[in-house]
Amino acid sequence: MNLPTIRRRDAVELASLDELRRPALRTSVLRVVLAAALAATLVGIVLAARSAGTGRAAVLPAGATTGCVVLDMSASISGPIYERVATTLRGIVNANQSICLVMFSDTAYELLPPNSPPGALLQFVPFFVPVRFYGGRPQFAQSPWDQFSGGTRISSGLIAADQALKRAGVKHGAILIVSDLDDSVADEPALDAEALRLQREHLPVRIVPLFATTTNRNYFGALFGENAFVDPSAFVHRAHKHVQPVTAAAPWGLLALGIVLVLLLAGNERWNGRLEVEPA
Repeated sequence: MNLPTIRRRDAVELASLDELRRPALRTSVLRVVLAAALAATLVGIVLAARSAGTGRAAVLPAGATTGCVVLDMSASISGPIYERVATTLRGIVNANQSICLVMFSDTAYELLPPNSPPGALLQFVPFFVPVRFYGGRPQFAQSPWDQFSGGTRISSGLIAADQALKRAGVKHGAILIVSDLDDSVADEPALDAEALRLQREHLPVRIVPLFATTTNRNYFGALFGENAFVDPSAFVHRAHKHVQPVTAAAPWGLLALGIVLVLLLAGNERWNGRLEVEPA
């Protein structure tokens, strides 16, 4: 019994399918390679786009992926110092830098874990902005941490920050001390030991001195180096102004991936496009 043969209209009869097997295999391999390259390029573009435009706060060292802010909340921090704190926090938020927050007095508390989004700092800014002025003096809202504002042990803040970064597995972290540097005399041996340990571990420390005295500044300069201090030009003295972020580098990687994507799409159209047979 002979089955009827269905023929497509305008179909082209082939003399030998065997001769097309190798070109067909080559075309299939080329399609798979191009598809994989396109997928990899798209993933690269997404990852590059997520980091494009990310700045680095002017208060953090180059190469730091996460900055742990060690904020002094001892009794000596008040008034104009609060305004400087607000300026610093806003500057870090504007720089789009992942952060960690540790507050300390005579003890330390981790309020935000490492790799927290910078916007998480915004919830703390209102506590450092005056709600009104009375007799020419700024008045601030009561903060949740007023109860532990006591003496100053900066070593406790450094230890808490270092432990937080290690616990989170941060490889390129940095510590930012925001303090008037009026440390307790009883804390000096522990602070000296902690500074030496951080230097051995190559964990960079930056310092925002909140109207620190010359004596205190010289002491911390001897511990961490004069280059640890943030350039005063990075700040203004009003809380509504911002720390200037370092401009992010041009997204050359993203542009290069875009060009590669265009070339791959053009190659896909050139080699994998549908074959059109011109009429005789």
